[in-house]
Amino acid sequence: MAADNPQAGQGRPLPKKESDLFKGVVKHYEVKQYKKAIKQADSILKKFPNHGETLAMKGLTLNCMSKREEAHALVKKGLMNDMRSLLYQ
Repeated sequence: MAADNPQAGQGRPLPKKESDLFKGVVKHYEVKQYKKAIKQADSILKKFPNHGETLAMKGLTLNCMSKREEAHALVKKGLMNDMRSLLYQ
């Protein structure tokens, strides 16, 4: 529940269930299963709408699907929400 970890994505880890989903997002992205990656990212964002890494991964995935404007906005929002993310280094 989001109330259990209101700061998830702001230097704090996701709960196990969502953390496992995030690993799935990355896996699907790496093997170009973009629709599955988006679906799992949306599951995380339903509970943690400001989770920076998930927003950024969804943006990267949308970029690969040629949805550049939406992708750029999500990556920017993800960066704003979690400047310390390993995704940006």
